[in-house]
Amino acid sequence: MHEEIKTGAESARGVYLVGFSGTGKSTIARLIAEQLHWPAYDLDQLIAEQSGMTIPLIFQREGEEGFRHRESEVLRQVSAQGPFVVATGGGAVIRPENRLFMAAHGWIVCLEGRAEVLHSRIQLQLKKADPDAIRPMLDAVNPLDQLRALKHSRQAVYSLADWTVHTDRLTPEQVAAEVVRALCILEQSGSPNVYE
Repeated sequence: MHEEIKTGAESARGVYLVGFSGTGKSTIARLIAEQLHWPAYDLDQLIAEQSGMTIPLIFQREGEEGFRHRESEVLRQVSAQGPFVVATGGGAVIRPENRLFMAAHGWIVCLEGRAEVLHSRIQLQLKKADPDAIRPMLDAVNPLDQLRALKHSRQAVYSLADWTVHTDRLTPEQVAAEVVRALCILEQSGSPNVYE
């Protein structure tokens, strides 16, 4: 099934999962990595491990700019050898230099979802006391309105991805299968998207 995807060291291209918080990038990255026998990396998790701080604490101490700098550094670290699957943070793709870097080293797949669905998923994680569910950028009096506004401001950049998967009505396994299918098609096309 995955014969179209180069799984050995001869393939330097990986896949970067982009999209807003709550689309399931971390979960999907793990599922894809299991199917393809590629390493999976979660940028937020690696940033927290390397810094010894939680993401909210980084935002508190260093602001968004400090966090974005760390994010760009870790993005380059995990992309040193391919193939790979990277779950990026929801805002990683905002920086033009990150977009260009990802386009040069892998396929960019956007996981998409309606704001209401993403808000529900995030709230469910918070109820489960999942510390990874805390999103500093969504810390507002009305998180759903903040989510809508922030998602809208990023939508034009998300739309530049090589492929988009709508996750609202799909299980994580179905989303992962769709991403793998997309990778087969993209590998056959052989022409990465050019980001600006």
